[in-house]
Amino acid sequence: MEPLATRHVERCEALPDDLPPGDYVVIDVIFFSTTVVELFADGLASLTVVAEREDTLAFREDRPDSLAGGDHDPDYDAAGDYDFHNSPTFVRGLDAEGRHAAMTSTNGGRAVNRLRERGAGDRDDVSVYLGSTTNAEALGDHLPDRDTYLVSAGYKGDIAVEDHIGAIRIGRQIADVGLTNAEETVFRRELPTAKGDAYHADAHPTRRADLDDRITDFDAHEVVPKLVDGRFVDVA
Repeated sequence: MEPLATRHVERCEALPDDLPPGDYVVIDVIFFSTTVVELFADGLASLTVVAEREDTLAFREDRPDSLAGGDHDPDYDAAGDYDFHNSPTFVRGLDAEGRHAAMTSTNGGRAVNRLRERGAGDRDDVSVYLGSTTNAEALGDHLPDRDTYLVSAGYKGDIAVEDHIGAIRIGRQIADVGLTNAEETVFRRELPTAKGDAYHADAHPTRRADLDDRITDFDAHEVVPKLVDGRFVDVA
């Protein structure tokens, strides 16, 4: 296999039109991947990534017991007719056991859809997974011994440091080389303010918990979301 450094995609816009065979791990630490991992840890049966947020309401209409992910209100509750929003803290205890859900996001959801537009999901030689800091160990141990492309989703076309940290953690697990104590200390310190000190300081308490507690809870869940027949399921 090629060295890991050559298999890191710095943002989803850099994905090639013609995908080489292998496993593609979409990493959106703040917050899509981390939220999805929490949903599966709570017993979610499957997740469908849609193109637009409002598509989740149509999804739920066709499946009355499913969950529709969407926007949040100023109090960080689910807005309008949505059941949840993109927050790993909010979805804890959502009663997801055995249920199906639909959601998307500006970055991670878009990365998944970009991969699907390029044939992922329809090709036997291309698989798609979701990874974060919270399932890096389980994911790295699960991935087969073939080329793996760590796809940092980025932020609206820009590089996102937090996704690179997730990619490093997952990549090290694949290589069976753990983080040093110093690296882990630095990553835990830097992750909460990866989007800037002001973003962290002004955050709603729910969002602050996402930043301070959820994304820094390294390897908390043995969850491996994989795209199977058009939807993500936990194959751990």
